[in-house]
Amino acid sequence: MAEGIAQPIQISEMLIAQFYLPSITAYNRLEANPRTKDFDRSLKAEVRDALWMLTRQWQFGEFQGEDAATPVGARILTVQQQADRVVFPGDTVRDYSENMPIEARVERETLKSNLGLAVEISRNAWKMMSADLKAHRQKLIEHYTLSFSPEANDYDGTQLYEAATNRWWDGFKMYTDMITTSVIPGPTHFEEWVDGEVAFSATEKTAFKSMATLLVTWFNRMYSQPPSEAENAWKTSQLEYGFSLATPPAHQTILAADEYYQGHLDWYSFDLQSNRRVLKSGESVPPVTAPEAGTLSSFIPSPISFKGMPHPRFWQMEENQTDFGKIDTTPTGLLHLIFAEFGLIYANDWFMLPFPMQFNTLCETKGIVVTDVFGEETLVRPAGRGAETNWHRWVMYHNTDRTNAVSSTNKFYLASSLSHYLESEPVEKTNFLRDEMANMVWAVEHTVPSQAGNGISGDEMDIGEAGGSTFIPAGDATIRYVAGTTVPSNWIPFIPVHKVGSDTEIVLQRAKMPGSNGARGQILTEVPAPYFINEEEVPRAGTIVQRNWQRARWINGETFLWMARYKEAGKGEGLSDLKFDQIEDI
Repeated sequence: MAEGIAQPIQISEMLIAQFYLPSITAYNRLEANPRTKDFDRSLKAEVRDALWMLTRQWQFGEFQGEDAATPVGARILTVQQQADRVVFPGDTVRDYSENMPIEARVERETLKSNLGLAVEISRNAWKMMSADLKAHRQKLIEHYTLSFSPEANDYDGTQLYEAATNRWWDGFKMYTDMITTSVIPGPTHFEEWVDGEVAFSATEKTAFKSMATLLVTWFNRMYSQPPSEAENAWKTSQLEYGFSLATPPAHQTILAADEYYQGHLDWYSFDLQSNRRVLKSGESVPPVTAPEAGTLSSFIPSPISFKGMPHPRFWQMEENQTDFGKIDTTPTGLLHLIFAEFGLIYANDWFMLPFPMQFNTLCETKGIVVTDVFGEETLVRPAGRGAETNWHRWVMYHNTDRTNAVSSTNKFYLASSLSHYLESEPVEKTNFLRDEMANMVWAVEHTVPSQAGNGISGDEMDIGEAGGSTFIPAGDATIRYVAGTTVPSNWIPFIPVHKVGSDTEIVLQRAKMPGSNGARGQILTEVPAPYFINEEEVPRAGTIVQRNWQRARWINGETFLWMARYKEAGKGEGLSDLKFDQIEDI
């Protein structure tokens, strides 16, 4: 081999000897074992240096003296009154009854006759009859004939009429005769008919009169109605209820709720009126007496707590159900910051007094005296009573005095209202909306009462309505003149007219389209012409008024069923496509 060339086998042996020597690599890792069955020692938060904890408390100022005594007792001075009279529109004064929820007392209305109610009453009367009285069924059918004529598109009413005619009688008319008399006192119209019917024996006449008493009792227990139209609180011109409550005249306070339409009465539905006095018939104005002294009640304050509230002790664990770190706020979000400050700093400085009140109570708090563990007593005045709070006059849960803007009273009324009730589907629903193109207001009957007692679509009732005479062109004319178009029959117009005695104020008056039979529902037909609605009651968003059945059980176990109304905001403007003086192609 030539000189100067390395031998390959010698290089391989050298590499193997230098880089491929055998070696052993080992690793050691320390791991904690957190699994245990006993966490007592971990939760003790043991401290090895107690002096360090004391110095930290000194640095944070926890040893500085503060007047932070814990309240152990509180005495509340209140003046309470009970409402004893209800004032309906027209200054009709009636006694207040705690045996009925206030919603039922105000909202209930007199029931009108329909086929469904007539058949229901007659069927219940049939159950109360003996076999001898049932033999005179044809007499009842002939005397109280079902004189109802459902419209062609009222399918439920038509089917019920076909099934009930010649089988049942008009039970509502019979009930009306059972409670109506020609002279007072005297026999009812039903008793007069029974006594004059020769087909009834003396025993059967007595049985019919007993059945009438049972039927009237059943109907009055089943349906809640006002005893007279004077107790009707619905104001048609405002599309809402209006009434007032009043306490006894010695120290009388008027609670006015003349804009109630929400379906639930509460403290915010009432305002105070100090310039009125409500007296019953024959009641005289009492002499002026000294104000009531009030009642003093003692209670033990209870600390306020909430979920995730920080505990005042270090070794207590909080529930992480309130994450204060996720509060999304801005430099101007004062409410968020106040909430965080309350929850983190002053959480254990708030206490609650469990002050019980009977419903139908008007309560005025004169002051609270709080006694702490050191025996010190602190007087807490009502908000808005002190000189330092005169500038704002705002308090929570406070009935506003309409006649005195700077009134310092802090009265609160706990109404005898319902917390839960059952509500049916709308029997009637009317949408009051504005039509800017036609410059009119329409009352669209979306749901109208059926003769069967339920609600039926107003658009379905309009199907097949006459739309005017058929146009016949003259000669070879290609255009025609249209004086005015028409609208569906469930669109009831309201035209603006001047208010009586004014040249500037406008009210809306119910009208009728040519060839139309008018409204079908009770909302638009219960008041004879002229029917006016205040213009401000129909804003650009519109107003929806509906009637439905309400059913609730009161605290005495009695069940109430009544027909009520509810008003809510509409869904905007509408378009009727009403046009005048049009040229159209044939």
